[in-house]
Amino acid sequence: MRRVMIDTNVLIDLVSSSRPAHEDTVDAVRALCAADGFGGCVLSSSLKDVYYVYRRHYGDESAARAAVRELRRMFALVNLTTAVVDGALDSDEPDFEDGLLRAAGEQSRCDYLLTRDAPGFSAASFEKVDAPGLLEVLSRAV
Repeated sequence: MRRVMIDTNVLIDLVSSSRPAHEDTVDAVRALCAADGFGGCVLSSSLKDVYYVYRRHYGDESAARAAVRELRRMFALVNLTTAVVDGALDSDEPDFEDGLLRAAGEQSRCDYLLTRDAPGFSAASFEKVDAPGLLEVLSRAV
């Protein structure tokens, strides 16, 4: 099975209909969930960030929890471990969160990272794709 790590900002795009990338993200995630031989995963700490942003933006505790619960149902969790944190701290990446996602993706043997910030992950050993790029990957795999 090929694994797709999903960037925190993409998760926020997915649950927030007011964000410009929402529709493209919804299309890509629907295709990912329906694709044979592919699975999505998220860093467990990303769910905390999604909850925080959603609750701050919409002011609705129960809706924020429901959004995170749905993400948890859709995607496998990759835990924030000591090795992931150390891998991010020991890297030369300028953004610690990006370092966490890269280290988690590499340690969990992800094949792709769904992100809107591919340059932020230039040191990653896996392919970086945006929503349209993931749709292209999935269409070639059929």
